Amino acid sequence: MISSKIENIWKSFEENCKEKTPYDLMFWKSIWLKHFSEGYSFEYIYNDNLFVPIKIKDSIGSIIGDKDIVDYNNILLLNHNFSDFEDLINRIFALKINKFEVFSISENSSTFKNLSNKKLLNDYNINFQKEDVSPYLNLPNNWDEYLSLLSKKNRHELRRKIRRLEQIDDFISGDYSSIDHKDEILYDFFRLHKMSSTEKDMFMTKKMETFFRDLIIEMLEKNTLLYSYLKIENKTVACSISFLYEKIRFLYNSGFDPSYNSFSSGLLNHAFAIKRSIEQKVEVFDFMRGDERYKYDLGASDKSLYTFQIEKK
Repeated sequence: MISSKIENIWKSFEENCKEKTPYDLMFWKSIWLKHFSEGYSFEYIYNDNLFVPIKIKDSIGSIIGDKDIVDYNNILLLNHNFSDFEDLINRIFALKINKFEVFSISENSSTFKNLSNKKLLNDYNINFQKEDVSPYLNLPNNWDEYLSLLSKKNRHELRRKIRRLEQIDDFISGDYSSIDHKDEILYDFFRLHKMSSTEKDMFMTKKMETFFRDLIIEMLEKNTLLYSYLKIENKTVACSISFLYEKIRFLYNSGFDPSYNSFSSGLLNHAFAIKRSIEQKVEVFDFMRGDERYKYDLGASDKSLYTFQIEKK
């Protein structure tokens, strides 16, 4: 579906661009294309400095992916040069689309800065609005320092919950990152994800499960996925999958067994993952999209995500 010429150009941008997340990588977009491409046409727009893969439907262009499974989008760039960005937007509208919609753009990104540049208003109407928040932690040097950064209440509660769990003789928490654990990871992740809530059970359709299965296997093979687990009496009661990339741990999705809520199993699984990340010198623990309370209980701060809608005047 992607020509060898575009593959080479895309890979070059991946290797050299200054800002990227796993969602921007060709292998990620290729898995999305495998499962969700029906009804779209596709274009790959670039110049010497920028690259963006685009899907088109009903005369509306957008970056390949969708909000249900993509937390961040970027237009890959090599150097900050606004005239090159203007050129890229002009090339996109040469596709004769009526609108270019860009979602999940972090306020900290160069893509946000470029799309917010008032010079674009000379030729385009641009509307943008806050879409969501994406909490994150800048990780300190050690666990004690991390605990000291929490509010007094949250620090006390976390220590209390850990002590309660430690009263159980048989519990273990850790990370899997090897393809050797594939079967256990897939079984427990889907089991616990669906069990967590009615909303998550409805989200994980057969089609979505097939996408996640392919994604998890691919990222295990690339050694970029971390599966965190909490087991009590040899039963996995909470788990999560994260992407480890550029010294950032991106928490992608998780699940837990509600019958173990008295142990705060979901929150503690995340807390232990943070502890291991600190020990492994990861710099940022990114909880990604959503304002769930546990993220703030664990000390996260918000950054905002925005949607832009661009039309030619």
